Amino acid sequence: MKITGKLMFKKIFNLMVLMISVLLVNLLTGFITNYIVHYKIDLNPYKFTIIAMFALVFILVPSYRYLSSRIEILVARVLLSGSNSFGKTLGLIFSFILVFSVLFAIYLHQWFQINVVVEIKNKLF
Repeated sequence: MKITGKLMFKKIFNLMVLMISVLLVNLLTGFITNYIVHYKIDLNPYKFTIIAMFALVFILVPSYRYLSSRIEILVARVLLSGSNSFGKTLGLIFSFILVFSVLFAIYLHQWFQINVVVEIKNKLF
């Protein structure tokens, strides 16, 4: 079976949309999780943990369903606009790298408190 250029582009496009969508939804639901878990109330840690777990399920399941479809549409539009601006393949790759780089910087800051902009400034100057 021969894979045509259009089919290959569509598969790569769908993979890029899926990757960025998963990262964005995880980032947004992570902010919700951190807010709930770090909201301190005067409860026994065992009671707080079980209440927070149920609260997370009741908040994250609907928000994940709501966010995932909308983020997929948004990411698809961003990637398509890049492919319309710079040519089909080059634009898709360029817009994916741009969005992925922004997400990389956000995750790096969230997980390790490293600011990419400050690090780049320090390396250059």
